[in-house]
Amino acid sequence: MKVSTSKTQFETRGSQSTSVAFSEKETHYLERGKEHPDLIYPAHPDSVQEGFEYLYAARKDLRSSSGQQSEKANSARHMGMPTQAMASMIKIMSNIQKGSSQSWEDIEPYFEELEPAPFEPKPGLWDELNRFAKKKWGDVRIGFTELPRQMIFRGKYTLFRYALVASQEMKKDKIAYAPEFRAGQEVMRVYGSLGLVVNEIARWLRKQGLRCQSNHPMGGITNTPSLAGKAGMGWQGRFGLLITPEYGPRVRLAPVFIEHKCFEFTDNRDHDWIEEYCELCQLCEQLCPVQAINSEKVVRIDNVPGVGAIRTCIDRESCFEYFQRTMGCSVCVKVCPFSNGGETYHRLKSVVEKKTI
Repeated sequence: MKVSTSKTQFETRGSQSTSVAFSEKETHYLERGKEHPDLIYPAHPDSVQEGFEYLYAARKDLRSSSGQQSEKANSARHMGMPTQAMASMIKIMSNIQKGSSQSWEDIEPYFEELEPAPFEPKPGLWDELNRFAKKKWGDVRIGFTELPRQMIFRGKYTLFRYALVASQEMKKDKIAYAPEFRAGQEVMRVYGSLGLVVNEIARWLRKQGLRCQSNHPMGGITNTPSLAGKAGMGWQGRFGLLITPEYGPRVRLAPVFIEHKCFEFTDNRDHDWIEEYCELCQLCEQLCPVQAINSEKVVRIDNVPGVGAIRTCIDRESCFEYFQRTMGCSVCVKVCPFSNGGETYHRLKSVVEKKTI
């Protein structure tokens, strides 16, 4: 796990080294990393701030507990959430909080000894893991790759440099209600469920003798759509989310960072044609409720190993504000043709192939 990174690189990049933690436990984790600058795997100097961390940095009023509760209540009223649905949402939010807390607590013992630990590869472990995941959750898919430091959010780090990425489906009939509360409820349900999934996968891997670190999908520390794309699980669509062959963008993603290269990488570029189809379609741009999807992509980070440039069309301020207010919006997910699943992926691929002949 040891990497050639000095304390100066991690701590003293001026404003580039600061970030916003999603919870007190994550704050504690980030502080612990400063005690072991030569043994962690930190963000690259070119890394950017994204995801929920960016949202919370831009909207500091949400960082207090009372502010968060007030915002959730406002979101519920905005979407017309019926009273009987509130109990369900309280349970979902409780699962999210518990899953996130557990992911940080599970790695706390590692800080007592971060020196690399030996591991003897076990034949058939990948197939065994896939059988475990399928039996336990059914709709979970996994990929495995090396994590480029540019994909770690600014000012953050992981303990290990290899990444297993898990995806879980959001149900089509629920997302069809986007941006109403039933869609938002499904988004939050999968955030909570997938957090438990990666925690359990991490525990399973530890029983096999591997040191690893699960990271909850809400409040993550890496750019998971780009990471999953690198791992060959799909490709990022115009709206920045991963589009998968099975479910289109109707998935949420979460990683488990692993100390050793215990599996073969699943990296491939089989799905990058999706980007070309998005140029033809543009439905998400046309139907976004807050016009947060621009026509031209902007390069966020260049020269990322295995990916090239990470680009985006998203106006983050507009997108994240509405995302927070509606507990996940998901209009772009709903209108994306890939969300139909089934044979849609192959049918749309033939459209691109005919165009390029």
